[in-house]
Amino acid sequence: MKETAKIAIISFAPFINGSDADRRVVAKELYEAFSTVGWVYLKDHGIPQTRVDEIFGLAKTFFELPIEKKLEWRLDNPEVNQGYTADGTEGAGVDHKECYEHRRFSNDSCPTESELSSFKSTVDDFYNQCYVLGMSVLKCLAMALELGDNFFDNITTKADPQLRLVHYPSVHRSVIEQPGHARIRPHTDFGLCTLLFQDQVGGLEVDPFHTGNFKAAVPVPGTVLINIADLMQRLTNDRCRSTLHRVVSPNVPGDILPARYSIPFFIHPDPEAMIDPLVKEEGEVKKYAVINAGEWRTWNTAMNYDLPTAADVGKVGIAAA
Repeated sequence: MKETAKIAIISFAPFINGSDADRRVVAKELYEAFSTVGWVYLKDHGIPQTRVDEIFGLAKTFFELPIEKKLEWRLDNPEVNQGYTADGTEGAGVDHKECYEHRRFSNDSCPTESELSSFKSTVDDFYNQCYVLGMSVLKCLAMALELGDNFFDNITTKADPQLRLVHYPSVHRSVIEQPGHARIRPHTDFGLCTLLFQDQVGGLEVDPFHTGNFKAAVPVPGTVLINIADLMQRLTNDRCRSTLHRVVSPNVPGDILPARYSIPFFIHPDPEAMIDPLVKEEGEVKKYAVINAGEWRTWNTAMNYDLPTAADVGKVGIAAA
């Protein structure tokens, strides 16, 4: 049986409802997790489990639609990055999943009320709940880093996070376990941080120290799993850790793997934001070049989906300084 990752479970209630002293205790706990394993289970976060369950139900309804219908909402623009992607679209055909992406400002590739009743309005409402929670997590981290509680406000005034509904279809174990394949291959997220709601099937694994030693990040009911992403690691000059993770076969008997659903909420800064590593100590060296957040996001999206983009590696400047 796969070893379970040591990821802290932290209550967010004292940060939401407590005194300034309470909030700073939570901030310290959160930063400890983000600067070591890069992950935390957050409970008492303010989004009711009934709402999360409702979104999982809507996701199931959406993904059960005929493929011809879902393709009417196909994602085809990396700068918009909104809509449906079929199984095999991401990851050069070796990741086995299908997705729907929802955004803050524009969701043209989304089912209408007549096409799928209550889908857009319910997802919009859940998106707003995730957005509020995500901005609170950023405020908490700014407090821990002593950057000023409102530090991230300056680079998130036009923030357009991405809510993703993910369906991993039921599949024969041999498909997932063949060399190079997975439900999602090892990767890091490329924004600031990610909120992840899991169902109870399992299969998520994390490699906090990039040693190849993946450990299970098991579903914990009532929590949202939060991880640091690449832009936050760059911005904090490696103080916070963006770590590898993947989704593989869950620990279940039999040759046929059950379907799995997850709901990540990817938090990105304003597209105009320049991500310049913070140096806080005398003699500290910036470990990364300055990059534009919007170009970075578009380039990564285009790479993931093999879509054309005007941004290239040189323009985005992804190399270390």
